[in-house]
Amino acid sequence: MNTYRTLILALLCWLAPVSMALGQQILFDKGVRIGQLTAFPEISNPNNYYYLPDKIEVAKHPDGKPMFSFIRYVRNSAPAAGSAAAVSEASNAGGVLHVLVNLNVSPEVIRESERELQRKFGSARIIGPVIYKSGKIALISSVIGTDGEMTQKVVGIGNAPIMEGQKAAVSVLLTKQGADILWATFQTPTPDLSFAFEMDARGYLSPKNVRIEADFEQIYRNQTIEAAVVSPVLAAEINLAFEQLSNSGAIKVTQIGEDADLNKLKETAYNQLVNLMFDRVGGQSATDLNSVLPGNNRSMLDRATDMLSRARTEAREENNRAEEAAAAERRARSNARRAILDEYRSRGQTAPAWLRDTTGTPTDNVQRVPVPSFAIAASFRLKEVRRTGKYLIDLNKYTEDQRTFPFSENVGNVLKTCPTCFSSVNLDDPLYKQRDIHVRLVDVNNEDFGTYISSVEVLMRKKHENGEITNGNVIISKEAFNTLGNDFPMQYGWKGDNNRDKWLNYEYRTRWVFSGGFSVETEWKPVQFASIDLDPPLSKKTIYVEMDPDMISAENIRAAEIKLYYKNGDKENVKTVNIKASDNILSKSVELVLPRSAEDYQYEITWFVKGKEPFKTARKSSNLGSLYLYSL
Repeated sequence: MNTYRTLILALLCWLAPVSMALGQQILFDKGVRIGQLTAFPEISNPNNYYYLPDKIEVAKHPDGKPMFSFIRYVRNSAPAAGSAAAVSEASNAGGVLHVLVNLNVSPEVIRESERELQRKFGSARIIGPVIYKSGKIALISSVIGTDGEMTQKVVGIGNAPIMEGQKAAVSVLLTKQGADILWATFQTPTPDLSFAFEMDARGYLSPKNVRIEADFEQIYRNQTIEAAVVSPVLAAEINLAFEQLSNSGAIKVTQIGEDADLNKLKETAYNQLVNLMFDRVGGQSATDLNSVLPGNNRSMLDRATDMLSRARTEAREENNRAEEAAAAERRARSNARRAILDEYRSRGQTAPAWLRDTTGTPTDNVQRVPVPSFAIAASFRLKEVRRTGKYLIDLNKYTEDQRTFPFSENVGNVLKTCPTCFSSVNLDDPLYKQRDIHVRLVDVNNEDFGTYISSVEVLMRKKHENGEITNGNVIISKEAFNTLGNDFPMQYGWKGDNNRDKWLNYEYRTRWVFSGGFSVETEWKPVQFASIDLDPPLSKKTIYVEMDPDMISAENIRAAEIKLYYKNGDKENVKTVNIKASDNILSKSVELVLPRSAEDYQYEITWFVKGKEPFKTARKSSNLGSLYLYSL
């Protein structure tokens, strides 16, 4: 039976992309903690639960060794003029850390969690994992700050795997000091290196009597939002800007009745505003992003570290305030009790037993805020198309939402399990050098192959100093994507390349072929970094479709079929959204595949009204990220 159950769970995980394509209608606000997992019920069948894959591990080779390498390197350097030292220390040194990680929840953990779920809810069952939409990995370690103290720092950012079993790679170039510190900490059972994941998933919120209104004119005047026109901004920076705008009244929240977690509802509104106003910058490494920050010498890693420090400081200050308030409450309670006891004594009376008994006195009723382990590392750029007027978000229905789930894990005692993963090298023998290049697709999963991507071909060429040219290419198909886990290597060697810095330079170009035969070719692009992160030239743009509940009642509407038309080249494509009044799910989203610089599409609506024949509206044009249907 256990073997059969394991096979069923494995099959469900394999079919997960299909589930993602159909859309997991899970309720974020009904999530439960069961065993080691968090799970969310379906709207249509509350007994079906999807678990959150939040177990991180270093990926392993078939022989069981971790996919991890840490190299300390040194290059010999000439002594300073006039130096009399017989032995000197090379200053040109550092380290390279490369690690592949994946998300993996064992069948044993799933079975244990399902038993706990059934103890709580009887016939409930786990039917599969939550499929993430996208995610980021941040590597957190300690460095010596300007004040000489050790401080936590974001040392690397990469794209996270979105499904269990997929691998993601993060590489970090360390200074000599950083390499020495990290090397020393790996001699301990718990090294000073942690993975921090921020994973985005889609689901729904139960109806709430909350309305949120955003004034675009005021929002665009915010300093952080204005800066996003020319340079990417972090998700954490956007959230901070939205909080400032909420405090100033540019984003207003109207709540009818009580709700235990208004902050989560505000997060829903913020997610929708981000979707309307920003494009994700997904295909650039942290180093690449620095090149598009004119006049800004602060890296994305520095800014992510700042947001991490700020979030931690705010959480600690909030906890200190809560503890001080609790201490003041305990002192007041103790003083009041003492005063009453003194009053009894002054009268020569014996106080009641319950007043003299202190065993039940509460000692700590502080509700502490968890101190975050990392900052939100996803980056965004403001869309060219600007929104105007006011945007109303009505949460009094099942509302589609996107949530960011953070979790982290220490890298563990890798040195104990794989001593050969650590090495120290001298780089002064160029003959044996080879340049390893890794091509990866950003925010693409295997379900995208066949639905809108057919294949991707990447060409590489390296012009060596001796005049020779090394060519390389990879072709990425669905089969290759599944087999190689989104990591496609190319390589060139050392051919008379005496200029070490120039040896790192090469060029690449791409040819994307999409479903229906539409293709896009790029020009040769020079690059120096070993990782090529490719964004598709056509991207999935999310359009939110929402129907007004008051109109449904007033017009006796049974359902609406919304067709959205969009073009890739000369070919017109169509997507359909169906909304039924009886489902009470009056907001849905659909993804259109458009060029990255395009927002335009057309739509038409077929209305189904009680007692009448269905009728269709004329086509209309739009470039907005949401369609609000409030009249026939």
